[in-house]
Amino acid sequence: MSSKTGGWLILLGVFVALGGLIILPAAARNGADRNLLGAGMSVFAMGVLMIAIGIYFKAKDLQSSGKPGKPLEETEKKGGCERCHSKPPAVQCKVHQIHLCDNCLSVHYDFRFCVYVPSTRRATPKSNKTMVAKAR
Repeated sequence: MSSKTGGWLILLGVFVALGGLIILPAAARNGADRNLLGAGMSVFAMGVLMIAIGIYFKAKDLQSSGKPGKPLEETEKKGGCERCHSKPPAVQCKVHQIHLCDNCLSVHYDFRFCVYVPSTRRATPKSNKTMVAKAR
């Protein structure tokens, strides 16, 4: 499905839902047929369903045609705060998936939304010589 198909489906769904809403006042009259209420609600629900399917198709189209993000720079791959790039990270924000030092944490901190865990990233990678020296 293309993005245009999703757009047309949304537009058609709006008109179908509007038609369902137009039928509902006719069912509210005294002596009106009770089947009109069910028919109006069904037509409205079908229109809303068409709108939801159109939005789904547009989202899938955007997801498949999306360009991948730029690769991380070498400094970010090795470690360090992802905001200031100067200090070793202290925590990782699990919601935003970024490693932060203590200075950047004070700016980023939001107790309502963010979840923080200790960062497992090292500031600089250890060389093989120090690993061999510790093993002996």
